[in-house]
Amino acid sequence: MNPLVLKLQPVTVRPHHFETPHSYLDRLCAVNVIDRRLVDSLIRTRRSRTGRPHHLALVIHELGGPHATHFARSYLRATGRRPSDVDTLLTEAYRTRLTGVRHTCTYCTAGHSVPTFDHHQFTICLKHGRWLAPDHGHEHQRQIPDPGEWVRAERRYRRAVTSGLLTRHLVDATWRIVRDQATVLGPPSWTARLRATEAQPGFVEGVDDRCALYPQTARVLHLLSGPRTWEVIDALFRSPEHLRAYLRRELDWVTGEQWVLVEALAVEVIRSRSARLQQLGVLLRSHRDEQLRRPHLPSATP
Repeated sequence: MNPLVLKLQPVTVRPHHFETPHSYLDRLCAVNVIDRRLVDSLIRTRRSRTGRPHHLALVIHELGGPHATHFARSYLRATGRRPSDVDTLLTEAYRTRLTGVRHTCTYCTAGHSVPTFDHHQFTICLKHGRWLAPDHGHEHQRQIPDPGEWVRAERRYRRAVTSGLLTRHLVDATWRIVRDQATVLGPPSWTARLRATEAQPGFVEGVDDRCALYPQTARVLHLLSGPRTWEVIDALFRSPEHLRAYLRRELDWVTGEQWVLVEALAVEVIRSRSARLQQLGVLLRSHRDEQLRRPHLPSATP
């Protein structure tokens, strides 16, 4: 194999959902018996000449993989990020070391570990009923306890995160808040489920406790993803007591004391609103700066 010329390989592999380019190249090289070190050397040589990080995607495409834009588009869909320019996007999507990597369902990959971009688009593999253990390794994936209830929760969760109204921080905070509510005040059904899960052999914090309380978490996120909720937050964020009263009414399905859940959610939605406004301000400033950089056309004279 000439290190400067790449040929289309006879065997191709299908990229998994949100799979990272490095994982895909590993699998493509393995199935075609290509020395990955030689490919890495070629990528480094090309990068040193141009300084651009996207040569990884070009090499994958030359070997028979998906189009060079596939992984950048997959990164945008997975993370919901909107980098300020193309170079930043390419650097984030094709960087060598990725933080917070998740893994595809091991039942979908015949038991192999396939890293994906960090995302919160889904948490359960609906095909196999597998809990995908967000922020943990593939070895911590589990079968869901009750396919009916957990699948309904997963569909509710997916509708919530695709609404575009939930920040990543708010989603992560909601997981923690629901667990704190179950630990401190209940309701009894929440506490009993959590304690039973914690008593099981091999319990992993952050995996089994999240799975146990997933239906409740998805229901809270569904509330927070509603446009009506954010209209109320925009109207009442300067009156925390009125905002807490609204949350108490909407969370009346949580029996017993609700103050841990309500107090913490009120703080987090106000913080999330501030982050969204700050992000909007950045976008507006970028648009204004772009308009100022454009050359002004001379006005037509009569």
